[in-house]
Amino acid sequence: MAEFENLTPAEIAAFTQRLVVDTAAAEQLPVTHGVDTGETLIPRSVKLPVRVDRACKARATELGISQSAYIRSLIEKDLASGHSRPLTTADLPLILEFLRQAA
Repeated sequence: MAEFENLTPAEIAAFTQRLVVDTAAAEQLPVTHGVDTGETLIPRSVKLPVRVDRACKARATELGISQSAYIRSLIEKDLASGHSRPLTTADLPLILEFLRQAA
């Protein structure tokens, strides 16, 4: 990458114009399987707060599995539970109102 650091904007523009994207070749790339599933896995990007990421990593390590496997297990457990959706902090005002009315 160091060879690109000293390029001028004009040189970078000329370089990018010469790039050729072969979408046909990209579509023929093999799909890899997850090492711990035997199923075809689709990569997803998940943004986590630092504290949640650290806790996730620690728990996955404790269980002897990857963070991906740990997150997958939580999703699979939730989907198998039959609930319409998990509760989030956005539900808290509704829950508090329900509890006030019930009291």
